[in-house]
Amino acid sequence: MAAYGSYVHQREFALQGGADAASASLWPLSVDGLLLLATLGLLKPSGSGGRRARYAVWLAFLLGIAVSLAANIAAAPTLAWKPVLVAGWPPVALLLSVELLAHRPSTQAGTERSGAPSTTDGDDDRGIARDDSLLEQARRVDARHRELHQRPVSAESLRKELRIGADRSRQLVALVRAARNGSDPGG
Repeated sequence: MAAYGSYVHQREFALQGGADAASASLWPLSVDGLLLLATLGLLKPSGSGGRRARYAVWLAFLLGIAVSLAANIAAAPTLAWKPVLVAGWPPVALLLSVELLAHRPSTQAGTERSGAPSTTDGDDDRGIARDDSLLEQARRVDARHRELHQRPVSAESLRKELRIGADRSRQLVALVRAARNGSDPGG
C-alpha cells in the first residue's frame, strides 16, 4: 500500500514539475529503485564492503527518503495536516521499517548467508564452537586452502568464503588452528 501511494504521489509531483507522462511514470522508479538498492545494502551484514561503502549506502538511502518525502508531500492536495500526513506516510514507513530491520538483534536475525545461526559479537570462542556447522565449514575451507596453497587459511580468506564478519572469522581461524595443534583456544 505504501509503495503504491508513494508511486502515485511522486508521479503527480513529476507531472507538476513539467515532466511528460512517460517520464513522470518512470521518475518514481528512479527514487524507489535507489531506495530499494540502498535498503538491500543496509540489510547486509555490517562487515561487508567497509566503512566507505556503508557511508555511501546510508547516504543513498537518506537521500532517497528525503526526495521521496519531499515529492510525496509536495503532491498533497493542500498543506493541511491530514493530506500531508497521508502523502508523507509512505516514505516515513519505509524509513522506519528499514531501521527496524537493520538494527534487529542478532539472535532474531536468523542466519547469515552461510546458513549458520548468528551469534552476538560478545561471544567467546566456545560460543562459536557450539555452532558445529559453521566450525565444520571453516575446517573444510582450511583443508581445501592447505591443499591448494600449502598454508592455513587466513581470517580474511575465511571471512570472504563464509561471508561472515571479521571478528567471527578470526575466532574460527583460532579454533581451527587450535584443533589442528591439539590445544584448547579458550583455556
